[in-house]
Amino acid sequence: MIYIGFSTHSHKLYARILCKKYKHCAPVIVNKNECIIYQFVNAYKQEKISIKPRDLNILKQHGWTFVKYNCKINPDTKFVALTCVQFTKHLCGIKNIMIQTPDKLFNFLN
Repeated sequence: MIYIGFSTHSHKLYARILCKKYKHCAPVIVNKNECIIYQFVNAYKQEKISIKPRDLNILKQHGWTFVKYNCKINPDTKFVALTCVQFTKHLCGIKNIMIQTPDKLFNFLN
C-alpha cells in the first residue's frame, strides 16, 4: 500500500514562495509493521527513512496529511528529479505534466 504525504512546512525557499498550502510531498510505502518514506533531498539524492506505522500519526500532528493511492511502485529510485513532486510522480507512475506543485498533486489524488 502506498500513501503520499503532504507537509505544510518546508525549509526550501522556492517551496515557501511558489506553493500555497502544501510545501512538500513524499511517498510512503506501508508494509505490515514498517513504513518507508522516500524523502527527496535534492536532484541526485533521495533518502529512505524507515519508521513505524504509529509514527504516521505523529507526523499528522505536525502538519502532514496522507492520501492513499493505489498503484504499482516504480522501483527505479535513481531517477533525476528536480522537485519532490517530480520524484513522487515518477515513483507512482503519474504522467500528467500539468502537476508541478504539491497542491496540484493533492487535488489530482482527491
